[in-house]
Amino acid sequence: MMLVGIGALVAALVFAWPQDVSAPSRFDVGPVDSFSVGSVTTVEEGAFHLVRLSEKVFVALSWRDSHSGCTVPWKAGFVWPDPATGRDKRSWFRDPCHGSTYDITGKRVFGPALRDLDRYPVSIVGDRVFVNTARFVCGHAPPGAPCVSPSPTP
Repeated sequence: MMLVGIGALVAALVFAWPQDVSAPSRFDVGPVDSFSVGSVTTVEEGAFHLVRLSEKVFVALSWRDSHSGCTVPWKAGFVWPDPATGRDKRSWFRDPCHGSTYDITGKRVFGPALRDLDRYPVSIVGDRVFVNTARFVCGHAPPGAPCVSPSPTP
């Protein structure tokens, strides 16, 4: 009888013990051909934006602003003066908390953030695009700017 009780206690502990339910860190985002050049695809589960910059270049940008920690959405209709030309241009990443603004490559063009948007490694395997969120690369920053791992997805 005692052994049955111990067995029941062990079984209860196994089922009640916290399990590792961490989010996946390698995302199969889809076939290369499903992304047009200049497209921005938000992958909510991975907390990143996948941008196809050219036929062969993809970047995965963290959607967390390095200054505020806020989610930085892609604003296709947002108009902002292009610092390179001085003319108005549509489509930017814009931090709704503090106003930091980034171009399609993740480069900071305005605001209190000290560095560009952080990135995740992208690889093409066969005809599929993969993003690894277990590793990140800090966005370009002035000397001395801190690099802190992006906040986990809430």
